[in-house]
Amino acid sequence: MRYLALEYLGEPFDRVFNLGDDVQTLAVERLLPRVDGHVSREGLDQIREPAIVAMNGFFMQSDHWPPAAAVTPLFFAFHVAPGKRDVILSPEGVAYLKRHAPIGCRDEGTVALLRAQGIDAWYSRCVTLTFERREQAPRAGKVFLVAGTSMDFDSIIPRSLRREAVYVNQAKLRLPHFSATLRRQMAAELLAAYRDHARLVITTKIHCAMPCIAMGIPVVFLYDAAKRDDYRVRLIEELVGIQYVDDSPLRGRALNPLRSGKIDWSPAAPDIEALKADIRRDFGEALARAEARFRAGVAA
Repeated sequence: MRYLALEYLGEPFDRVFNLGDDVQTLAVERLLPRVDGHVSREGLDQIREPAIVAMNGFFMQSDHWPPAAAVTPLFFAFHVAPGKRDVILSPEGVAYLKRHAPIGCRDEGTVALLRAQGIDAWYSRCVTLTFERREQAPRAGKVFLVAGTSMDFDSIIPRSLRREAVYVNQAKLRLPHFSATLRRQMAAELLAAYRDHARLVITTKIHCAMPCIAMGIPVVFLYDAAKRDDYRVRLIEELVGIQYVDDSPLRGRALNPLRSGKIDWSPAAPDIEALKADIRRDFGEALARAEARFRAGVAA
């Protein structure tokens, strides 16, 4: 029995990549019995040797769907990208998902999309919430400002925090020809930096927020008020809340200082250990179902 995790190769990842994708791979690798290799998310239809593939994350940026018959999918923390609904939920795609249901979904929006097509789907949450809690906070911790957008943080974040902040862009990295292995190493080092040095993380990125929440790091999550209907981020609302701000330069300068005064910039360290145990248990059950299907397929 072979276990594969996702990696991110080819177009468009050779030009721009997001370490949040690799953070999700690192998380699922900790939950699998072992990792025998990796497969590009955009190349799932090219697999020829039978394997269980962890299908967690954002699907997807190409039209290479559904996966090849050799794939036994482990659907947990699955997210359907709005721009690819017609591909993922094509007649062939719906038939594939029904065949491999139940589908564990990262967010309730994806659950609703799949159920509307008659697919058995459930809310698994994200595997990045299963990273281990750090043993202790740093004595002289730093503020990390983790973005990847053009949001005007000067109008939102107090100057006292901005002055000492470490600015990080973990999304839209323009480092061409980096191997997938090196990207995962970069993601691991970044997570270690948050764990060991952050007293507060202020971010707009869900795959910065969720692993930091799992590690017990205080998080302030900022998001564009114009995107209140974005179902990708609703899980953050359940955990630490979302601080909606205005991403428009003109409106932001006028309104964000007022909003800033209502934000708790010294939040408590989150504790999701009970939820984390539930997610790990649910993943184990989904894995057992995939393993049973793999054995049945090989026997056939």
